[in-house]
Amino acid sequence: MATRTGTVRTGAKPKVAARARRLLCFFDRIDETAVGGWAVDFEAPEQSLRLRVMIDGVIADVVPCDLHRDDARLVTPVNSRIGFYYEIPARYRDGLRHTITFATVDGEAVPLSSRNGEMGALNFCLAKPTRVEAVLDGLVGGLIQGWAHRVDDAAGTRLGGVKILITAAGQPLAEVVAEQFRADVAGATGGDAACGFSVYLPEGVRQRRMTLQVFAMPERQEILGSPLDIEFPSAGASEQIETLMARTDELFSFAFNLRRELQSALPRERYFLEDYARWAAASLPLALARAEARYGALPEPGPLVSVVCPVYRPAIGEFLAAVDSVRAQTYPNWELLLVDDASGDAALSAAMRELAAADKRIRVLARKRNGGIARATNDALAAAKGELVAFFDHDDLLEPGALEIMLRAWRATGAKLLYSDEDKVERGGALGEPHFKPDFNYRFLLEINYICHFVMVEAGALRAAGGLDPALDGAQDHDLLLRLCEHLAPAEIHHVPEVLYHWRKTGSSTAAAGAQAKPKAVTAGETAVQAHLARRKLPAKVSSREGMTCYEVEWQFRPKARQGAKVSILIPFRDHIAMTRECVDAIRTHTKDVAYEIILLDNWSSKDGAEAFTAAQANMPNTKVIRIAEPFNYSRINNIGVSAAAGEYLLFMNNDVFVSEPDWLRRMLDECLADPKLGAVGAKLLYPNGTVQHAGVVLGVGGVADHAFRGLDGRAPGYMAHAMAAQEVSAVTAACMLVRKRAFLDVSGFDEESLKVAFNDVDLCAKLTKAGWKIVYLPDVVAEHRESISRGDDFDNTKLGRFMWENEVMRQRYAKVLPNDPHYNMHFSREGGVYHELRLLRPEQI
Repeated sequence: MATRTGTVRTGAKPKVAARARRLLCFFDRIDETAVGGWAVDFEAPEQSLRLRVMIDGVIADVVPCDLHRDDARLVTPVNSRIGFYYEIPARYRDGLRHTITFATVDGEAVPLSSRNGEMGALNFCLAKPTRVEAVLDGLVGGLIQGWAHRVDDAAGTRLGGVKILITAAGQPLAEVVAEQFRADVAGATGGDAACGFSVYLPEGVRQRRMTLQVFAMPERQEILGSPLDIEFPSAGASEQIETLMARTDELFSFAFNLRRELQSALPRERYFLEDYARWAAASLPLALARAEARYGALPEPGPLVSVVCPVYRPAIGEFLAAVDSVRAQTYPNWELLLVDDASGDAALSAAMRELAAADKRIRVLARKRNGGIARATNDALAAAKGELVAFFDHDDLLEPGALEIMLRAWRATGAKLLYSDEDKVERGGALGEPHFKPDFNYRFLLEINYICHFVMVEAGALRAAGGLDPALDGAQDHDLLLRLCEHLAPAEIHHVPEVLYHWRKTGSSTAAAGAQAKPKAVTAGETAVQAHLARRKLPAKVSSREGMTCYEVEWQFRPKARQGAKVSILIPFRDHIAMTRECVDAIRTHTKDVAYEIILLDNWSSKDGAEAFTAAQANMPNTKVIRIAEPFNYSRINNIGVSAAAGEYLLFMNNDVFVSEPDWLRRMLDECLADPKLGAVGAKLLYPNGTVQHAGVVLGVGGVADHAFRGLDGRAPGYMAHAMAAQEVSAVTAACMLVRKRAFLDVSGFDEESLKVAFNDVDLCAKLTKAGWKIVYLPDVVAEHRESISRGDDFDNTKLGRFMWENEVMRQRYAKVLPNDPHYNMHFSREGGVYHELRLLRPEQI
């Protein structure tokens, strides 16, 4: 959808042929907060018009022109009820300049006039007594960042959307709207999260040294932190930095530190989740070209797509904008089935009839009794004629290329179920809160309906799975997706990595308020997942995580199922005897319901107490000690340990990891029992201060790989629940990793020749994935990790050469794999900022 500064423009007339009209709207009353006049369609003067009211190009309301006018006979003698009076909503009383235009319900622009003659639009500015609270954070990564709230003490509101003016030496440089997502500000102030701003100063206005003043407008109030003194490198310095950055990739011994320093010194265009609207303005218009580069041509002939839309009492303006977004599709062969679920709203019903009359691709079905979203959708599915079905809500928005992009992907992949990325749209049209999704991830879908919108399914697959279940309203889509998974192979489910759907945030929607907006949805979701697992004959207990529509699946295998499933726990160590003793003591204290052995791999310990410790441990039941008198080689040490392991499963554990929960190993083992194709399971590891050290590994970030959510509070859900929900990932750390022994041997174990210290666990996981095994991150197994106490830091200068060599081994071995982690959306940056920094991909980069 065409955007400007992240705002969805929903007032444009869809490109649909319509009969010629002679329309006119005349203003003759303009009060302090309202406007009035009359409007007529001279081709049908006997009918009172109903008009879309568009403020700043966004549909705000629908107003009927049915007030009696004594002077109507001067306009048309056949109808005196042509007048209207419209009260401007309070949200526009903000001291800013706005414009009003009108259109018919089906989108035909209505010319405006007044006693002063013709007018393109009516401009207004309504003042409201407020104050501004704003802070300039400073220069961050080349961006001038801050936030601003407009505070109305009487109403008790703190809203974003404040205009920000940036000047230097009294001259304006940039003007932006503070509407980017700032969760930190919302948490600290209790105000609107859409209050942040960031500005990138192009080279044309940059000076070597500058003093910037930043003002909130229209008050021209200088904000806290202004003025700001900043310094930019010269053009020549920037060129030199870029040359050196390219050179660092060839210089192993000092490339890592040099590149990091230079990267921080060079200003560049950067995008973060907090300023998603700016990214969206640049990226969404490229989606169709990216899809063409990725998927190729549209299918010929183009199939009919049935867009099914249950309708129940939406705001009229938001409903019209939703329909407009379907009518504006670049792909023309669609039908839109609107199911009026007994809304009981005469104006809404009339609008649907007018839309159907204006566009023959729109069909309206009316239910006599309200049945809920599932029943209404089932009515649409029964009437659908298309080869494919797309699901659409009555107040959401599609990108103009949504259907075309999905169909290109359908043709190229042969998938029967396709889903896209999505974001949320505010009432005023601003975009935010993007959901950049992984490729199909069944284990994640058990925990949360991450697929959500936009979904397109082959009609035959839908019929095989059955319709929506009315008993599960609130989670009816989650239930349907799980039933589809029972009928489709994973290769028949495809993720289209483009934001094609804008989920409307309203006061009562799940999009705005999360699970708490619809508490019945939580229970319905638990039921849906539980029923799905029962159909698959998998014993499990399903429960909501913290009252959200995110579910913990705890497998409930009987002890008999674990008979013969012995685990060999391999722990390398060199000295650090007290810590190693603490590690094994914790295992013996807290491990229940699993048969296990401990194999201590002594890599040449020599300090006081080492010999006594190993002798004592060797005399413990189910314990082996293997002395390896060789230079440190993590891969070789563990491969030697595996050769002595008696278990069907191998638990690789660092001696600085400490378990404290009695079911930790049982849950990891049960995860393997639930899926015979599962090759490895990783735990959530926390630093001693309770923050995340490991919550899965993301490939390609920072060169080879990086841990997800490092430093996040251990109880926090993370981006779209990725830190708190079980899911397939591309890799997990071997600091605490359970591996099926058969899978380990199938891929020849750890690489002890080229990856002696770093990346050996990532390499193992990549080999497992290539061989068809799955990797799962399990957040419900939590342990403490005092990272690298025994070995020190890989980035120590004495080890940097070896690290860079192993880094290059991985880069060359997995040149095509690392940049394309299927569980990490392509729109996230690979430079850094895991689940935080975005990148702008151009079609030629696909």
